[in-house]
Amino acid sequence: MTLPGAERLLQLLAGRRAGLVTGPSGWLGAGGHLADLLAAHGCLAALFAPEHGVWGDRQAGERIDDARDARLGCPVHSLYGPAARPTAAQLDGLDVLVGCLQDAGARPYTYAQTLAGCLDACAETGRPMIVLDRPTPLGGAIAQGNVAAGAFFAVPTPMRPGLTVGEHLRLYQAARALDVELAVVPLLNVPRHRWYDETGLPWVAPSPNLPTLDSALCFAATVVLEATNASEGRGTTRPFELLGAPWCDGHALAEELDRRALPGLLARPAAFIPSFSKHAGEVCRGVQLHVTDRLRFDAPRTGLHVLDALRCRHPGAFAVDAAALDARYHTGAVREAWQAGVPPDDIAAGWVGESAAFQERWVDQVVTPLS
Repeated sequence: MTLPGAERLLQLLAGRRAGLVTGPSGWLGAGGHLADLLAAHGCLAALFAPEHGVWGDRQAGERIDDARDARLGCPVHSLYGPAARPTAAQLDGLDVLVGCLQDAGARPYTYAQTLAGCLDACAETGRPMIVLDRPTPLGGAIAQGNVAAGAFFAVPTPMRPGLTVGEHLRLYQAARALDVELAVVPLLNVPRHRWYDETGLPWVAPSPNLPTLDSALCFAATVVLEATNASEGRGTTRPFELLGAPWCDGHALAEELDRRALPGLLARPAAFIPSFSKHAGEVCRGVQLHVTDRLRFDAPRTGLHVLDALRCRHPGAFAVDAAALDARYHTGAVREAWQAGVPPDDIAAGWVGESAAFQERWVDQVVTPLS
């Protein structure tokens, strides 16, 4: 069974006042939540809340304000509001900043970005940072999708990077040449290629709309629908697996996707009513994506085909927010090629070499030697 390395973390924190960046997935199995463990050992001085909050009670994009944790009796500083990273005042009085966030395995997910901002803040204030690593949910052997840099990524990174959060930060530190003390407490008994459900750890939803590993796998494909007027399944029991809209013909869309013979994928016609988010309270027709072979499933390529299939079947109703789609691809080049009529497979073909070059340069030269 995989072990999160909490005992090693406590040794590193002995006698130090720590700020903790975490979410609900900071659960250590029989050890309870990391926040409780640090509080019980007198180490916890402050909590820092990423998107969705420390306890996962906020929806996507919902602003988080500074507060006080009534149970643990410590301040909670927001990293998803006016400030995207800790301020010097918030770090004042802390000896070290600790990060423990479960990533979703896709570049648009904000947690790796949040921890990168924390590392920048530590570098600027001369404080060390310790990361209690978590498994990468989709396995570390596969990198897929276009390689691009975003606002918090100095390193161009694939849409599905195949990195743990600790590996993300090592890569970020190396690329930025940050003069900061970074210690990554590694996972024990887990090879990089292993998927989350092969670790023995319970799945704790890192955010409200990733209730299962299946939803995280599909997130890497259908997160691009956030930039459209089609529902990506938020407000249902199968977010990112269900997709559609009131104007969508689910049977026609399923036929279109199955005609494309995407590896490891079956599209089933489905109807659903979102309880919130896009088309709340309306009957949506669309599909549920069933991943039948996760080793062959190419999430970013599938996501591009989903966009194309919706445009193909519903050219007058389907709409895309160009800026929002560019933000998810971290470039306008993908959208521009697709809107110009370049077939999805031709666009995705170039991603294979990009992802392989990323793995060779960063994973083989930076991440693995430091493991």
